[in-house]
Amino acid sequence: MKAHFAPMSSVTLACAAALMLLAGCSSGGSGSGANAGTSTPTTPTTLPTPAATPDTTPTAKVTEGAGNTVVAAGNVVSDIGKTIQGTQLPLVPDATRTSLGGVVVNAGDTVGALGAGVRDGLGKMGAVSDPLGVTVASTGNVVQKAGVTVSSVGDVVGSLGTGQLAPLGAVTTPVGGLVNQAGGAVTTVGGKLGQALSTGPVAQVTGSVSKVIVPLTSQLTNTTQTLGAATGLGAPVNNLLVTLGNSVASGGSLLTNTNTPPVSSLGGVVTEAGKTVAAAGVLLHGSGTAAGSNPLGGLLNNLPLAGLAGSPGTSAGAAGAQAPLAGLLAPVTGALGGAGANSGNGAAGALAPLTGLLAPVAGVLNGARTATGGSPAPALPLLGGLGL
Repeated sequence: MKAHFAPMSSVTLACAAALMLLAGCSSGGSGSGANAGTSTPTTPTTLPTPAATPDTTPTAKVTEGAGNTVVAAGNVVSDIGKTIQGTQLPLVPDATRTSLGGVVVNAGDTVGALGAGVRDGLGKMGAVSDPLGVTVASTGNVVQKAGVTVSSVGDVVGSLGTGQLAPLGAVTTPVGGLVNQAGGAVTTVGGKLGQALSTGPVAQVTGSVSKVIVPLTSQLTNTTQTLGAATGLGAPVNNLLVTLGNSVASGGSLLTNTNTPPVSSLGGVVTEAGKTVAAAGVLLHGSGTAAGSNPLGGLLNNLPLAGLAGSPGTSAGAAGAQAPLAGLLAPVTGALGGAGANSGNGAAGALAPLTGLLAPVAGVLNGARTATGGSPAPALPLLGGLGL
């Protein structure tokens, strides 16, 4: 008798294979079907923490705005030059028109280089180590751009002897060549000047002066902010400047959105000028406080005077070339030291005459504030540590 087996369906075979696979996985004893001992965790990629960018001083923000305004003005001049290049002028050869526009474009670049030097140098006080050096060294770039502009003038002169003005070529061509050579010489001088101003003794001097400028401008800002708080004018003036500056900047944006050179470029000038006005408000309103005991003492320590005579810290050095300077500055630093300490002896001593002169002003301010229900104005600190 023959046995007959019904053929197994594909579904049945798939189920059987799955059961065998699960049985084999569970036989390892873990029951989870996975071998945890062989898995390698993926190490997450750690991104480098960006370095903190030092903040610039309030004075630097205003200076940066002024530099940006000059850069924008240079862009306006350059756009005018581009407009000249694309405009047909009667009786003027095409080469002359192009060269004339190039003169204006390069002149705008020169103006822009000047503004960039101010923006990237003094406009970054507090964020760069030698802001004055950056601005001074940028003079070389300005001279280079000026040289290129002079060369463009040579191109204009040389091109006058073309087209309908070809008879003038005998004169304009050699003269244009001379002007071109002069422009090339100026460009070369600019490159060497930039190198000289950014290295060597000049860089040492600008670096030392920068160490004085940054704390000095900060000290002056603290003084004006404290004075604004004392008179009650700081916050209103700041709000006025911010409102006015934002309004001007908004008007500049409207001009920029016209997309019609050079009107749109002029919008950049107006916008940057508005931002500068708004930034100026912080000079009168902020967390201004009187400085320490002797504001000028720390500034003078940054000057490169240690090597003038003798060695630093020795009596010979003090009695050498620095002695006359120390003698001249002793009354000033002494007075500031006594006033900055806010001691009664300091206020009644060297600063007594100045205090007497300012007493009527302080009395008027206190009277006005008291009459309006406010508290008497605090002392007016002048020159940072001068607590009057």
